[in-house]
Amino acid sequence: MKYVLYPGCAGEATAKEALAATRRVLDALDIDVSENDAFSCCGAGIVEEEDPELEYTLNARNFALAEKEGRDILLICNTCLLTMLKSQRRLAEDPSLLQQVNEDLARIKLEYTGKVRITHLLWMLRDEIGIERLDALMTAPIQNAAIAPFYGCHILRPSNIIRDDRAPDFMDRLIEVCGARVADYGDKYNCCGFHILLNDQETSLKMGSRCLLNAKSCGADMLVTPCTLCHISLDGYQQQATKGKGIEIPVLHLAQMIGLAMGIDGKKLGLNKNLVSVEKYY
Repeated sequence: MKYVLYPGCAGEATAKEALAATRRVLDALDIDVSENDAFSCCGAGIVEEEDPELEYTLNARNFALAEKEGRDILLICNTCLLTMLKSQRRLAEDPSLLQQVNEDLARIKLEYTGKVRITHLLWMLRDEIGIERLDALMTAPIQNAAIAPFYGCHILRPSNIIRDDRAPDFMDRLIEVCGARVADYGDKYNCCGFHILLNDQETSLKMGSRCLLNAKSCGADMLVTPCTLCHISLDGYQQQATKGKGIEIPVLHLAQMIGLAMGIDGKKLGLNKNLVSVEKYY
């Protein structure tokens, strides 16, 4: 397993705690991972609306940088995952587009060959590490807590791009391996509302509020998500989303939950940076 960690804009700016936790967990798992300061934004699907070829070129450049290292790309943001997989598929389906993109990349002495594999931290834990190995590493189980999983929509759909289970359960199993109880609820596969936050904040906050309130009503003490953007929406905007509803529910990034159960110091996992306090659990 040789990866280059792609932090995404959120991981480098507004969700630094998620990136810090991911680095700690990858180190504890002895994963061969590098980082590349030359990576650019993936475009998040927004650039594609204005200039599709530019977004494909942005991502092909990132792919080419990873290929140059001989590594696969490891992500911690669901939107980066979907955006990169869409670009990769588009380039694979259109040889003339790939040729044009590579002509542009040649100007900076790069070439994308289609060899790089793109995966997510959640998928890597499932497919490369596995439950049994993770179970053996959990030296500080999270006891006396019920955790609700929140997958985030861009790791689930659309199914023609995200070829994964439409109703996965791996995060549920991870919660149990970490020593906590699963608080199951119907909204765990829904959208957090992040992508309409700037355009329609009222609706976005209603979407986040529904997820948080329904998780709480099902007995959740905390939520966990594998996506930095979902983490921003559910943790960073929780006070606004649940104003007047009398609830406060901590939201962990996936790596924070794993690291906590592995016995990694909470501050090293950035838990002191979460806006809704997690202090009682570390």
